[in-house]
Amino acid sequence: MTLYHCSPTAGLTVLRPNESRFGKPSQVCLTASLPMALMYGVKHFEYTYGYTRDGRIYYEEYFPNALKELYRGKAACLYTCSLREDMRATEIPNEYVTPNEVPADSETAIPDVYEALMEQVDRGALKVVRWEDATPQRRAWVVDVELMTIREQDLLARPDSPFARYMREKYPESWARAVEDAEHKGGQS
Repeated sequence: MTLYHCSPTAGLTVLRPNESRFGKPSQVCLTASLPMALMYGVKHFEYTYGYTRDGRIYYEEYFPNALKELYRGKAACLYTCSLREDMRATEIPNEYVTPNEVPADSETAIPDVYEALMEQVDRGALKVVRWEDATPQRRAWVVDVELMTIREQDLLARPDSPFARYMREKYPESWARAVEDAEHKGGQS
């Protein structure tokens, strides 16, 4: 089985374990899904993809034009690797991990990750759920989820951090609610 790993770093001959900011241990993450791999070719603060009940991957925009804004014009390299005995499947569909280094079998330059993702959409391998098509209930859910992220990451205490600036810009309603809640709590004794 061929597995993929996508990175903004070119010229890798060996994939080395890295710590993830998503709380995973130091490991090499690979996937059997090309669209899923492509999403990791660009480093940013969130990866809003999931799988339908029938196993199809989708990307959900959590703000207007998110896919284009996060991926357009950004280059990456797609690496292929062979499945090995030391790799294990995770609970995430198509994901495999290993704590060991993995030699790259091949490297393909991806000049524009957005265009590569749109090719996957055209092929029917990826569905994009656009922000403008989200129901009012789904948009409210996104506001609540991002509010929870702001609180859990204590971003109000670090308003100049890159993640706080990102959340303030992309999720202004969530940020405003977090500020309002903090001011309300501060006023109560």
